[in-house]
Amino acid sequence: MTFMEKVVEKNIPIWDTCAATPFIREMKSGELSTEKFRRYIIQDSIYLKNYARVCGKAVYHSVSLKDIQTWYSMLSLVTEEESLVRLSYLEKYGLTDQEIEKVKPLPENERYIDFLIHTAERGDIPEILMAVLPCMLSYSYIFRKAAREPGVLASAYFDFIQDYAEDKYFEDCRRWCDFADAKCGNLPEKKQEELCGIFRRGSLLELEFWEMAYGGGR
Repeated sequence: MTFMEKVVEKNIPIWDTCAATPFIREMKSGELSTEKFRRYIIQDSIYLKNYARVCGKAVYHSVSLKDIQTWYSMLSLVTEEESLVRLSYLEKYGLTDQEIEKVKPLPENERYIDFLIHTAERGDIPEILMAVLPCMLSYSYIFRKAAREPGVLASAYFDFIQDYAEDKYFEDCRRWCDFADAKCGNLPEKKQEELCGIFRRGSLLELEFWEMAYGGGR
């Protein structure tokens, strides 16, 4: 198994717990209230802005042109492709970027953002990768799984689910896993263990985010 295959395998139980949260279950059935999804969209927009900042820091700390181009592709994914469906919901709810800028992140979101920013400030590319990849990879896992379930096509949120379930997004994730393997696969075992810990922390923060989005939290 590659380094990333091992990392992903260890974190599947956390992602399955994410998939079993009330928020995801009700999104699949279409029973999720507009209020709860609106809360999620607002908080996720705040999160993605900071996620993009972290990718920008990775561009700064990268040396080779190829690595810079790879990080830029993730930055483009976040700022352009991922934003399209969210923008449609923000417009639907009558929200503007200016209004969202005034909203404070909820505690769970703030913890996640702080984790990303503090990791990025160290300038260690493998560590930054392990901090940002749980979001991307877990979304692909959770929503590809959700898209296969009976009745999900009738959900009012199917466009959102499908956005992360599509093959293109899956292939983007595979490409990023290959990049992570190239950066982390030959590192000393102790360093790899540290990286696994960062990835696990990111996955647990993803779980907190889904709980927060429902109005719960820890």
